[in-house]
Amino acid sequence: MSLPGFGIQWQKTSTDRKIANEVIAFLEDRRLLFGDRHVDDEGDCVHSALQIRTFLTEQLRRDGVGRELRQILKAMRATCRNFVDAAGPGGRNFGYHMGPTGANRFGLALGDLRSRMGFYIAAIATQYKIEIDEDLSTILPPRPKERDDDVSWFPGFEEQAGS
Repeated sequence: MSLPGFGIQWQKTSTDRKIANEVIAFLEDRRLLFGDRHVDDEGDCVHSALQIRTFLTEQLRRDGVGRELRQILKAMRATCRNFVDAAGPGGRNFGYHMGPTGANRFGLALGDLRSRMGFYIAAIATQYKIEIDEDLSTILPPRPKERDDDVSWFPGFEEQAGS
């Protein structure tokens, strides 16, 4: 997945740093992203995704948000919107655990939400050198190994000059 504009050349303003820290701190307390799920959690998860969307929208309305951070916050918000859309009105699509093909709709949508959000969280954390707490870090993509020559596909993991 390619995200134009992301990478080591982000303009890191103090406003962006503050917002990035606040976003990570907020997400560290969202069990939707990392907690074990149980039967009948679907409604709570949809509610949590809506809360995340609202929070991200509030951050996007702040003055001074840089272009690159704005793009990633919008992508995170769209990821939450996709999860809510998959749930359908009142979360009814998740109420029937198995879809017509036998797939668990809730589990698939939750896995997609977590993997995408993990990608975006990793990009923010890498760019702003933010430590992620243990629970939230479970959804981050694996770090490249030393022998990985080309990690340019993942924003924030490009080699820096002089590293």
